[in-house]
Amino acid sequence: MSEVYQSRTQTARSAGYVLYTAEEVAQWPRVSWLVDNIIQKQSSAVIYGESRIGKSFLALDLAYKLAHGESWFGYQVQACKVIFCAAESPSGLPDRLDAIKNLHGQAHPEHLCFLRTQLDLSDPAHIQRVIDTVNGFDVLFIDTLNAAAPEIDENSAKEMGAVLQGVRRIIDETGCTVIFVHHCGWSGHDRLRGHSSFSAAMDTRILVTRDGGHPSWRVKGQREGADTEAHRYVLRQVAVSTRNSCVVEALTAKPAAKLLVQPRSNNQKVVLDTAKWLLIEAGRDSLDIETLVSESAKKIDTDSRHQRQRAEEAADSLRKAGFIRVDESGDVSIIC
Repeated sequence: MSEVYQSRTQTARSAGYVLYTAEEVAQWPRVSWLVDNIIQKQSSAVIYGESRIGKSFLALDLAYKLAHGESWFGYQVQACKVIFCAAESPSGLPDRLDAIKNLHGQAHPEHLCFLRTQLDLSDPAHIQRVIDTVNGFDVLFIDTLNAAAPEIDENSAKEMGAVLQGVRRIIDETGCTVIFVHHCGWSGHDRLRGHSSFSAAMDTRILVTRDGGHPSWRVKGQREGADTEAHRYVLRQVAVSTRNSCVVEALTAKPAAKLLVQPRSNNQKVVLDTAKWLLIEAGRDSLDIETLVSESAKKIDTDSRHQRQRAEEAADSLRKAGFIRVDESGDVSIIC
């Protein structure tokens, strides 16, 4: 504890703990935010959800926004120095970086660095190397917890405790915020996998789920702030080299309350059900209008010469009625 906060009420017994009056507590440092009301300075956070839902893309997007000092889903961000540890899949990172640069047309942030060394957060020697590395930085992303602590039993209180002790050392000795990417538990998509001590230790928990056919995130429990509403986004496909990668793009339109009315025609019901199946049941990250029309046409009950026309008409009627949204690039989202 800094000498500034040494208490006048400390007893003469040298072995005793330092005590503070309420007036002295009022002089302690207050909660300070890197992302307003979402991510605190000198804290721990976790972005979690089921596999293949877009957690790593969301974490990389947040890292970019922090390094650039740009708002994130409308939340004010303080510019800072960031390290992103791509422990799980470093080979995919070059394409993801190219996709961000190609889409936004801006240089990579100067204060964003990457780490691909295999970490072991349960090993004190590795923790010391991390501390030596992140000194002078504000945020460390670790994608994923499992890849950075590969030898531990996530369900063991003792082994998870060793990891958490190491993480606490990083935060205390460097002042860095540590943000994990992690998976949800097998028995439910709204809880963290592994021992409950990890979830309890996180200052902020960000759950990634699907909402209206798209991935979305929301704060589901934090120590010094409130939970948030869902924030939907799309994984925009961007051409890089000889293939495509994805970039997070926030959706400004929010899902409408469930409509009391239903689509007017059987063809509209077919198209809407097809959209829901493709985006939700099949787990697609995005859906373009051409694919929706083509897949729906196969199910339209009319002669084959007119199936596509009827599917196009039904899709357009759904758009006008507010059941679906089609953006400028042709991507479809379900509104209700």
